[in-house]
Amino acid sequence: MYLEILGSNSSSAIAESVNSNPSLIRRLIAHMVKAGILERSGQHGEITIKLTRPADRISLLDIYQAVESHQEFLDVDQEINRLHPLSRCMPEVLGAAYQRVQQAAEQEMAQISLAAVVDQARARINDTQ
Repeated sequence: MYLEILGSNSSSAIAESVNSNPSLIRRLIAHMVKAGILERSGQHGEITIKLTRPADRISLLDIYQAVESHQEFLDVDQEINRLHPLSRCMPEVLGAAYQRVQQAAEQEMAQISLAAVVDQARARINDTQ
């Protein structure tokens, strides 16, 4: 989103805007390059990063899947008392419920484009100026 709104390729500038550190931003960019969302060109001082396709063809799900190594929103606690009937059944019961939540969230994320988020952010920026 930062690239689309402000056009900066500096991991330091992006990190500062989200209160993070540049190395984390570089890692996230690398994941998105690997996933085919971003492309990087140039050398050390003159690196350019840009989207590989229009922002309206990139979903939040695309980005999420590129940057999250752990894909589940919710985890079932596996530290259970195997001797207790309720405790034994909870991983299966909760696992099924959590899977439904995961599927619903992913379906929703697939419908939201990067362009829509960028447009909303631009509107908010304009409203506050």
